Amino acid sequence: MIRVQISEEALRDLNEGFLFYERQEPGLGDYFVTCLRSDIERLKFAAGTHRIVHEDYQHVVSKIFPYGVF
Repeated sequence: MIRVQISEEALRDLNEGFLFYERQEPGLGDYFVTCLRSDIERLKFAAGTHRIVHEDYQHVVSKIFPYGVF
């Protein structure tokens, strides 16, 4: 399992995404956060199987929302 670090900028993006989807439909913001947490876990546990985008940074695209996790 690899170590995942979440930057302040990424946390802001996550919060903005939560607010955006929550305004679309109550509860959708929570679903958004749950899906992205799942994507982060997928990145952690399947280390080495995702596309490397810069140096040692791997990238996984969310299956539900138009977001990527690096």
